[in-house]
Amino acid sequence: MNHNRFTPLDRFAAIVTTIVSIAAIVCRAAAYVSPETGKLWVSLALVLPVVLLLAGAAVVWWLARNRPGMIWMPAIAILCNLGYISAKVQLPDFRDGSPSDLRVATLNAFNFSYLDSVSLAIDAVAAAADRERIELFCLQESLSATHPSFDRLRTALARRLPYVVHEEGQAIFSRYPILKHDYARFTDSWNDYLWADITVGCDTVRVVSVHLQTTGVESLRMNYRTEEKGPVPVDRLFGTVERNSRIRARQVEEILALADTTRLPLIVAGDFNDTPSSYTYRRMHNRLTDGFRVAGSGFERTFRPLGNVLRIDYIFCNDDFRFVGYRTLDDVVSDHRIVTAELQFRR
Repeated sequence: MNHNRFTPLDRFAAIVTTIVSIAAIVCRAAAYVSPETGKLWVSLALVLPVVLLLAGAAVVWWLARNRPGMIWMPAIAILCNLGYISAKVQLPDFRDGSPSDLRVATLNAFNFSYLDSVSLAIDAVAAAADRERIELFCLQESLSATHPSFDRLRTALARRLPYVVHEEGQAIFSRYPILKHDYARFTDSWNDYLWADITVGCDTVRVVSVHLQTTGVESLRMNYRTEEKGPVPVDRLFGTVERNSRIRARQVEEILALADTTRLPLIVAGDFNDTPSSYTYRRMHNRLTDGFRVAGSGFERTFRPLGNVLRIDYIFCNDDFRFVGYRTLDDVVSDHRIVTAELQFRR
């Protein structure tokens, strides 16, 4: 019997492998194409994780079939996507931790309504900030100054983070004095950003808390579940995703324009509502350093709904800093996780 002969199953698997390998490369290219060009590229970016899993399965399949010569296509496809993979998975770093100059955290607080009460959520966030010795805390979807529980939030964080600026749903709490700040709402959107200049020792640091346009997927699913009593139509789902991706593509350019005018050590943190396979993430990563890729470990995910696998919250910095630590906490305080980073000044 000739064990090297391709069976019909092998021929079918070879066709599937070819399609999956090409798809993985094309999907990766989607991150380089603005969503303004249309929903095709947005959709390709979204399915990249699934396509990569299929490419990995193809490698395993051909090795199990004792045909290593067939793994070159999916292997090349996976190698072409190492940039995406490194933004989601990092091997543990066993080096001794370097001392940090600044400990930063970001959280979309979901209006402190994720737990049984606002007070319980506030206390949980304050406890995490204390335990992690946070010195700068960016909050999106926080409480406005007119909210009945805002004073409780300020008091709960005051011992560790006595300085605060807040506008609408954005807040930056700081251990160090705040020199000035400014707030902006994106055009035709309720999403926004808040920046503050903070004195850290002899340095002035600019921190920007960002909340880009929501994906709209979870709210759309909830609406259809309650009003239509059924699943969201695929065309409606992808239409919503495409529209909001275009909005985020415009919003990220505004954030990068702000970064370009900043001559200070810069930290940009928050809820970007986009994954590492997206155009939005690539634009940020091309200009600033993603802390997880430098100092993170494990499988990174920051958003609990939609399968608890999405990474949409980030901490970036410019070349005036280096990351020496990066963690996403397990504390249940919101539908998002708290993301923390330790940074050193580059002297």
